[in-house]
Amino acid sequence: MKLPSLQQLYNGFVTVIKRFPLQFIFAVAATLCWCYYIHVSDYRDYSEQNENLKDHLIKVIAILNLALALILALDLISERNQYSLKKKWLLRLGGLLISVSLYFSLDPTNYSADLYRIFLFAFAFHLLVAFAPFIGQEKVNGFWQFNKALFLRFLTSALYSAVLYAGLAIALVAIDGLFNADIKWQTYMTLFAVISAGFNTTFFLAGVPMDYKLLEEDHSYPKGLKIFAQFVLIPLVTIYLAILLVYEIKIAVLWELPKGLVSSLILGYAVFGILSLLLVYPVKETAGNSWIKLFSRFFYVMMIPLVVLLLLAVWKRVGHYGITESRYVLTALALWLAGITIYFLFIKKQNIKVIPISLCIISLLATYGPQSAFSVSKYSQLSRLKRIMNSKKKDDIKEKPAVIRYLVYTHGLKTLQPFTKKDLSKIEEKIDATNNYRYSMRMNKVDTALAIFKVKGDLEYDPGMSITLQNDENQVLNIRGYDYLIELNGYPEEKVTRLYGTDLTTNKIRSKISLLVNNQQALHIDLKELFAQATKAYKNGTLKASNKKQEYLYPAKLMSVSKSINGYNYAIVITSLQGTYYKNDHDANLWFEVKSYLLIKKL
Repeated sequence: MKLPSLQQLYNGFVTVIKRFPLQFIFAVAATLCWCYYIHVSDYRDYSEQNENLKDHLIKVIAILNLALALILALDLISERNQYSLKKKWLLRLGGLLISVSLYFSLDPTNYSADLYRIFLFAFAFHLLVAFAPFIGQEKVNGFWQFNKALFLRFLTSALYSAVLYAGLAIALVAIDGLFNADIKWQTYMTLFAVISAGFNTTFFLAGVPMDYKLLEEDHSYPKGLKIFAQFVLIPLVTIYLAILLVYEIKIAVLWELPKGLVSSLILGYAVFGILSLLLVYPVKETAGNSWIKLFSRFFYVMMIPLVVLLLLAVWKRVGHYGITESRYVLTALALWLAGITIYFLFIKKQNIKVIPISLCIISLLATYGPQSAFSVSKYSQLSRLKRIMNSKKKDDIKEKPAVIRYLVYTHGLKTLQPFTKKDLSKIEEKIDATNNYRYSMRMNKVDTALAIFKVKGDLEYDPGMSITLQNDENQVLNIRGYDYLIELNGYPEEKVTRLYGTDLTTNKIRSKISLLVNNQQALHIDLKELFAQATKAYKNGTLKASNKKQEYLYPAKLMSVSKSINGYNYAIVITSLQGTYYKNDHDANLWFEVKSYLLIKKL
């Protein structure tokens, strides 16, 4: 592989600025936002303002990505059709207006539906780049050569970026080790952001083809693509097919409905198979490649029973639980695969452009409108809730809180307005105004909905609340009167210490801390039991609050144990214990964050 010279990199950089000015600005802006996000992502800072800032930065980065892909597609259309500079900038302005409108209309922090929309738009806009210059063009060779160039450029830019990052990161490690520079993790992440969002994007844009006539005349074919398809992708397709065929036989013999995992295998078979056929498409008519036609025919024939199996798997879930966004997408993909299979099996004059075009249209249709994933899912789940709201059946009662939680998380509290006379929009606005933490805001909305409809929260989804217990006498460990101290925090969880011929074994495993003296049990603290007693006091309102949120002072005598053995006094002292309190007392705490010490005194 020949690495580009500095002159080539500089020329490519200048070309990108002249040819794709807005895309370059978006790449720089996304890089700066990512770097700033890294800077403010201090795990010790959980302030409301900081969390809101991070959410805002993530949204900005996502919208910049959408704007880059959309305006790149529009620029390619302008280039191919040789639009005037004025018309080109009008298209760019249209793309900017769409991006700005998406920024103000989407709220992925509070609504899961908008997070799905961002992914769908990103998928659609990137697909649009693949065929935008060839809209209205009948010739397929230029389309294939264009996407081949994009595919190879993507792989090349990813490789160069990975090598560049690895080299610079190793250099930072060396500087840190040799000169004690104390380089923080933020430096490595900032370097990653600059290379992946800045360098990688600019390098990729520099390789986007611009001579479309030359692409039509170019019939070259990289041998590596054929090898990759023939010896990597097709074997993978064969493995997936073998697994699925055996599973279909099992279903036929046992007469049972398919499991959910089968959907992933079928989609994997379809993705690898279609990608294989696209990569070898130009050479399917050349001598010695008759196997390609045979594989193409065989692939689509085998898709027929697999699509039926996929639709059965989807129907099994939808029939019982209704439609959600993920099931909508899965159903749309199943129907798309059925259509593509029919097209390539029965249409003589085939055009591979139908693959990205149809996927792009489906993705856009799924974003907004009555046919969108969100409208259909909301209607389905509201209908389901209407059916079970007044039901006394055990299964329906169990499902109610899950349906309410889904609707509130995905579409907001006001979605449940048909079930109550209370103004849920005003209630939701009040919750938004008084809660700045995203997590607590969403939980408050769910709790409010459950309270309004008098639905008991399901145990499965109780997220709990973090509570920290501080030793009321030993927040800062008092070692007065003791001769030795062994810290019980960190790894390994089992430590053996030799002290004057005595083996001291300390264990801190999950919810238990213990001390063995010469392999005999000496001291033991059950953190689970200790925390359970504290949560009872919390319920009764007898825990003494400290000056920090969700932190309480707990009696020292309950956070320590001691025992005298063979002339020594041993004491395990807990200075801090953090666990999760569940309102319904249903989940056993198996993990705690604890600071504890072993104190030893010679008698």
